[in-house]
Amino acid sequence: MIFGRIDYLNLLPFYLFLKRYRPYILRTSNFKKGSPSAINRLYKRRAIDAGFISSIRSRNQKGANLGIIAKKAVTSVLVLEGEFVADAESETSNALAKLLNLTGRVMIGDKALKRYAEGEKAVDLALEWQKRYKLPFVFSRLCYTSGDRLIKRIEKQFLRRITRRVPQAILQDRAKKSGIAASEIGAYLKRLEYRIDKKAAKALKKFLFLTRRL
Repeated sequence: MIFGRIDYLNLLPFYLFLKRYRPYILRTSNFKKGSPSAINRLYKRRAIDAGFISSIRSRNQKGANLGIIAKKAVTSVLVLEGEFVADAESETSNALAKLLNLTGRVMIGDKALKRYAEGEKAVDLALEWQKRYKLPFVFSRLCYTSGDRLIKRIEKQFLRRITRRVPQAILQDRAKKSGIAASEIGAYLKRLEYRIDKKAAKALKKFLFLTRRL
């Protein structure tokens, strides 16, 4: 199985899990790395077998009950003041900004989290969605084209063992690379959910319905 890997902080707990329980998936020959939009393209071309696919591209795809979910503010998916500018790394966030009629520069991932930590004035897209629809927001879903049994095992094991506690050495290393304080990274991970429960599934279905013509 070839896995699509997105090295954003939001997936750090998942990759730490894989490193411990399914280390062979993280071998260089078994994954391809890229931004969310790049992983979407690889998945569409079947250059990868599985990965966290942007919600807007998960339509009609086989998926696990595993994704990146925010129940309130996420602080890593923002719209900064100014004219509308899409983030080339994200398709879901760009669509969400349009759906919510927000203007400004869309920014996602670690760079957005850094701007938030620095106090930049911005609109949090997950919070705006929650205010309007009283639902969490699902940014991506673990989708796959093959390896059903393996994906189901990964889903079950990860959700049973999930922890947002990151070893200090790794946390400090990621803090140094990202320019974001280790304490802020820790707080950020606590804001995320990974289980697509009934409420998250309803939210995903609603988002896909509302964006069907975008």
